[in-house]
Amino acid sequence: MLLRSLLVATISSHRFLLLPALSVLQFLIKPHTSRLLSVDRNPILHGVLKRTFYNQFCAGENEAETRQCVRSLKDLGFRGVILTFARETVFDHNNAQGTSGSNSSPEQALEAADSHDVSVEEWKNGTMETAALVDAGDFLALKLTGAGPRVTGAFTAGHEAPPQMMDALRTICSECKRRGVRVIVDAESQHFQKGISLTTLRLMREFNADDGVAVVYNTYQAYLKRTPAVLAEHMRAAMDEGFTLGLKLVRGAYMLSDDRSLIHDTKQDTDHAYNVIARGALTKEIGEFGGARGKFPFPSTNLFVASHNRESVLGAYRLHRQREAAGLPTVPVSFGQLHGMSDEVSFGLLAEGEKDNAAMMEGQQQPSLYPARGPRPDVFKCTTWGSMSECIAYLMRRAVENRDAASGRLPFKTYIACVRSEAGEQRVRTELLTTDPGDKTLCVHRGDNAAAVRLSQVVILAVDPADVESVLSRPGMADALTGKLLISVAAGWTREQLEHTLSSKSNSASNKDGVNKVWIVRTLPNIAALVSESITAIEEPAPDLPPEHLELTEAIFSRIGETSLVPARLMDAVTAVGGSTPAFFSVICDAMIDAAVAVGLPREMARVMVVQSMKGSAEIMQSGGLTPAQLRDQGTSPEGCTIGGLMVLEEAGVRGHVGRALREAVTVARLMGKVAHVNDTRKS
Repeated sequence: MLLRSLLVATISSHRFLLLPALSVLQFLIKPHTSRLLSVDRNPILHGVLKRTFYNQFCAGENEAETRQCVRSLKDLGFRGVILTFARETVFDHNNAQGTSGSNSSPEQALEAADSHDVSVEEWKNGTMETAALVDAGDFLALKLTGAGPRVTGAFTAGHEAPPQMMDALRTICSECKRRGVRVIVDAESQHFQKGISLTTLRLMREFNADDGVAVVYNTYQAYLKRTPAVLAEHMRAAMDEGFTLGLKLVRGAYMLSDDRSLIHDTKQDTDHAYNVIARGALTKEIGEFGGARGKFPFPSTNLFVASHNRESVLGAYRLHRQREAAGLPTVPVSFGQLHGMSDEVSFGLLAEGEKDNAAMMEGQQQPSLYPARGPRPDVFKCTTWGSMSECIAYLMRRAVENRDAASGRLPFKTYIACVRSEAGEQRVRTELLTTDPGDKTLCVHRGDNAAAVRLSQVVILAVDPADVESVLSRPGMADALTGKLLISVAAGWTREQLEHTLSSKSNSASNKDGVNKVWIVRTLPNIAALVSESITAIEEPAPDLPPEHLELTEAIFSRIGETSLVPARLMDAVTAVGGSTPAFFSVICDAMIDAAVAVGLPREMARVMVVQSMKGSAEIMQSGGLTPAQLRDQGTSPEGCTIGGLMVLEEAGVRGHVGRALREAVTVARLMGKVAHVNDTRKS
């Protein structure tokens, strides 16, 4: 198992291995009559795939193999499994139809929908066999397109499943409900998804009517721009008709077949959409539903957080526990990751629960953010079973997801640090260089920046704003930067100013195809980058910037914290909001520490307590779902010490002074760029 995981990880992390592997899998998805190209009939091809990708991600080709895999997953400590029968249809853009089944059009499929369909019957039997392989508390996941061309024809036309398919689904859901097994209807390619959603919505109406319990879950893909609108429609239906919404949230796995225009422009946008929905469900406040300002009450909802993103998963878990302990409204939640992927996330979540519960058993006092309560989190592993040919599309998507995960790794083999002085060179060598003389990962250049730039493809301009012009004006610098990505972290220098400075010094003729152009992205990290907690503003780039340059910039700065794409007109404000506030917070902390010493605490004890209190407060507002006003209100009581102290702050006008301090910082930032604003604290 370890060697197999290492092999798959090696292929996934090297593009020169992964891209050919993806091409082979994509070729094998297509039906082949030749025995040589059949993954089921060619024993060599079957054996290679079985011992690599198949065993890494799939449960088994038969019932015995599948039962053994399910047992082994539960023995590892997982609450259960999500099991699916692998047969599905993969949409083919070349002929605008699925690769499984016949070549009948959607219209022909709809006309034949009333007759008996052998494909539906076979799919039903396979799914019932799958249901028999799981126990009470487990999930059965359904791939509806596996039922054949008549069903996919209905879905492609935007209709719910034909009557025979609906009857099969009712039989399956009734049996699962009787046995205590829950049902997840998987999302699929957007060419089928409208019909799948209509079908799932009907099933939720019929089987989720029991108070507060979801038997059937629909899957919502956060990477699609219209998912919030679809979710709002389903929430309104659940509210109006009194059923429980089963909400399984994923990022999405159909990049190869879905229309790119339907998908969020950046991974950051997808991450934001995912976290907004997850947090909204856990706080019972999404859009117009729930919360103090909601137009409608929040409908009964059961949430399933399916993600390989550690921050999303742990953030949802911590928010749920914190809200339960505080008596705040929330929803039941479970978690899941795919079999063979992100085991560190799955086991990390289990370990987090074990830590909390162990502390509870020992009677230890818990920090308010991690209140100990009850059993460990419900963590599931999602896997599939079926023949090699039936699983090949599933394996293709897992390979794509591994490719996307691998793309998060920075593609650099060598880093060059440019320094000014001998002391600076010594500092870099002491702090960053390894003792291995053969390690060429980091090189140090002093005295010739242009030479270092000529050896690079990506350059980060990290100098004092006052020195930017002199650095870029050095002989040969503008030409050395030609055709490369220049990432600026210099405050006060706009992209246009940088471009003008370079163009005035360049000997290269500009051209429209970008060959002789310097690609510039402006960024503003803050001092918290020292502990990988920066908030880095990335200015919305020029329209012609290659998308991969923006993705690479986000990947670089995501290593040191969070990133935010910001319109150019707001960059001066962000200079202060992101860059100056750490200093403001430090003044507040320092004042509190001094006051604590004045009332008797040793200085080190005061420092630890004040800093931890600020850190915990920030975490509650970020992951705990509380606004600053809610946090303040929860910490105060009538005639208490906290409200007494708050009144002193209010009477002294601290709120107004803090606001003016931030506005002054923004004003100075704008003066650096000579941009005036109506709310600046100084007038010319």
